[in-house]
Amino acid sequence: MSNTKEDELREALEDMVWQHAIRAHSDRDRRKWLWTGGLSSLESAFAQLGWDDPHYVEEMGCEHPDCYAWDTCGTPTKDGYKRLCYRHYAEVDREQNG
Repeated sequence: MSNTKEDELREALEDMVWQHAIRAHSDRDRRKWLWTGGLSSLESAFAQLGWDDPHYVEEMGCEHPDCYAWDTCGTPTKDGYKRLCYRHYAEVDREQNG
């Protein structure tokens, strides 16, 4: 089943927002979000997507227990491949490589 032109445009807009929106997180309330930072082009994109500003997200988070930061890289670990934030990647790297 092929996507409609509207589906393709929405997907492209979401991709652009994910690439350019400002990312933030809070360990206090354990949430990650994208926000416009007051940039009018992002405000328009969020509105077209029907997203609140900020737009809370579940995906793309560090897979270390009790960490709610954005992931920045992936690496093999003793428990399999994991997406981690920089801080937890550095810890795994030190453990594995000294």
